[in-house]
Amino acid sequence: MEFVEFSGRQAAQRPEALDLAQAAPWGLGWPPNPEDRVLADREWSWLAAWRPLAFDSEVFGLALGQVSTLLHRDPWPAPRFLDQGTAFLRRLADDARQAGLAGLFARVGEKDFLAAQALEAAGARLMDASVAWEAELGGREQAPAPPAGLVVRPARKSDAPALADLAAGAFCDLESYADRFALDPRLRPACGELYRRWMANSLGGGQADMVLTLAAGEKPVGFITLRRHRGQEPGWVVLNAVSPENRGHGLYNMLLAHGLAWLAGQGASHARVRTKFSQRAVIRAWSRLGARPLAGDFTFHLWLDEL
Repeated sequence: MEFVEFSGRQAAQRPEALDLAQAAPWGLGWPPNPEDRVLADREWSWLAAWRPLAFDSEVFGLALGQVSTLLHRDPWPAPRFLDQGTAFLRRLADDARQAGLAGLFARVGEKDFLAAQALEAAGARLMDASVAWEAELGGREQAPAPPAGLVVRPARKSDAPALADLAAGAFCDLESYADRFALDPRLRPACGELYRRWMANSLGGGQADMVLTLAAGEKPVGFITLRRHRGQEPGWVVLNAVSPENRGHGLYNMLLAHGLAWLAGQGASHARVRTKFSQRAVIRAWSRLGARPLAGDFTFHLWLDEL
């Protein structure tokens, strides 16, 4: 198998790459970022774009990267196609390792079993299975009032430490959420730090446009972070959690209603969330809102220094 390499800018201008992107049955991520590194085989049956991740590398103390585009022409696993994909991904791993990376993250669509099996054959491990849901926001009733003793309000500066702890506890708990950064033994020690920074960035406006706090008196016991719509894009519920001692009382549904009301007030006609297949309570809540599933995906971690 012979290979060619490009920058993302160069690849986006190649007619062979565009033809592959249009033909790829389950492809994600086209066109690549201009600064991405792009690898393709000379037959233009496989193409991948990847780049280093500065934020993740800093948090975890490891040189990490992301496969932002993964395309292939053949739709389903067959021995010949699987062998091609495995050889292609092993070459991709070699390139990333030579560039100094220790690990790569890769996400594939829910039906892309050829890419998923090729990633596994190349040494990657499945770490996440998620689905995106979308709900219409028009014509909804007013969000219900919180129970006595609780209030939903915009986050305050003084909430930051407690909200950071809530985020770290909720998303790094293997029993309740099993985030991919907690499931991976090499990343688990810094999972909490990742979500503390994520919350700090949300409060600072970098990751969210609004953070609503569910508070008991002055104590935050839940939150929802929201990103307003841009143009034709929907609004997003990014992070949402309730403290363990307050779960099982309908507070997630109530907090979600307040978050969706805020997005609607900002002009969004639709809202989305991405959650794990295993988060049945979240899926039930969105289903009751009339939401529909859009697409699922699988995320893999490939540790290059272990190959």
